[in-house]
Amino acid sequence: MKHSRRRTLALALLVPFATLLTVPAAEAATERTIKVVTYNVGDAGGLKADLVRLIETERPAVIGLQEVADREEVVKEAAAATGYVAIYESDRRAVRHNAILVRGNLTVTGHGAQEISPASKVDPSTPGTGPAEPGDCGCWVPPKYVNWVRVGGTGFEWVVGVVHLTPSAQRFALNRELHNLQVRATADWFSSRVAEPVVMGDFNAEPGSDLMAGLRRVADSYSAPSHGTRSIDHVWAENDSTGSEVAALGGYGSDHRPVRARVTVTR
Repeated sequence: MKHSRRRTLALALLVPFATLLTVPAAEAATERTIKVVTYNVGDAGGLKADLVRLIETERPAVIGLQEVADREEVVKEAAAATGYVAIYESDRRAVRHNAILVRGNLTVTGHGAQEISPASKVDPSTPGTGPAEPGDCGCWVPPKYVNWVRVGGTGFEWVVGVVHLTPSAQRFALNRELHNLQVRATADWFSSRVAEPVVMGDFNAEPGSDLMAGLRRVADSYSAPSHGTRSIDHVWAENDSTGSEVAALGGYGSDHRPVRARVTVTR
């Protein structure tokens, strides 16, 4: 009888410890997907019609545009006509080189721009060069930025960045040095995000080239031939992401084709 009571007491004392050691069931992982398009509009004529058709055909969550500093009103008109929100940063002209369109039913929780290189000297034959001040050589390019927007809601957010890196990096040493700086700074921006990061744009380099090594260390790319036979417009996401519906879209007015990708992560 005494032995029975002792066993009962021992079991009673062990119950709290067993409760403490119980591991709660893990929450089921959830797939999160975002559809994005990057488009360097170049010297496209009929840009408003171009953008309206792109939006109505694809309906992505976010569109990243490059070379739109001088076409802000047209971009905003296209966005308004299709239920999108156009986001321009306004502190100076260089930061308005890129713009972001967000589908109107999404919640924008923040936006901004981070400099990835200052005004810099490059080879004078580089497109977009000019004098830094009167009498200077015409071999300066303006600062470059990651323009970004954060979208989503409680519990999960995406942050999507848009860039346009310096061209001719494979031809000229000054350009290559600057391009490498921009890639490293873009990778730093990507890695420092709290929300799920995506960065896209015109990188002026193939994703597998040595020029993109700094970003490949932290992200995977999704791209297709977008400028002639070259894949220089891409979408980058976390290494464990998957990409689908990746394509360069034909029939638009720029010398660049828009690149579409659907990015999925499991979190």
